[in-house]
Amino acid sequence: MILYIVLSYILALFPLNSNIPLDKKTETIHILYNDMHSDIVINIEESKYNWQKLLPILLKSEKRGYLAFGWGDSETYLNTPSWSDLKTTTALKALFINTPSLMHVTYYRRVDRFLYLKPIKVSIAQKDKIERKILESFGDKIVFKKRGDEYNHIFYNSPYRYNLIKTCNTWTGDILRESNVTMSYWTPFSFNVIDTLP
Repeated sequence: MILYIVLSYILALFPLNSNIPLDKKTETIHILYNDMHSDIVINIEESKYNWQKLLPILLKSEKRGYLAFGWGDSETYLNTPSWSDLKTTTALKALFINTPSLMHVTYYRRVDRFLYLKPIKVSIAQKDKIERKILESFGDKIVFKKRGDEYNHIFYNSPYRYNLIKTCNTWTGDILRESNVTMSYWTPFSFNVIDTLP
């Protein structure tokens, strides 16, 4: 585990840098994060996709606001209301076994109230690719699973598997890196994502 953490720090020192000039980055997305997890946040009105149609159960009639997209271990998402409730067995299973995963989508009317929110300037092409990669993270058919609470979030099936190498934060980092956003080569922790962003 020590080697795992040290390697994540070392790789963060050598990010893959974006080659797009700053003056061509006219769009904005956000990363919402905490000590353990990171989400990619997009503005519904500025999206190329009709998310109201894709996620009707979540959005209903909402046409303005933001969607926060996260990916992670299915059991952790559905049976762990808060990080303090995380069981050791659940964490070990998620890390050392290829476990099923879910997409977690949250709707917010505003995001400026969040303290841990990182804006990122991107080009139109970068933003389009980010959204396309997010959509690819859903299963062939978007099927929702709702945890027993009343928050404005819903979980959807995903074809990917969660493990020690592919974590919720590597999902975020991979999408950004593959969209030519400056990013560490590997992002197992949320700080790997945030600390290497421009």
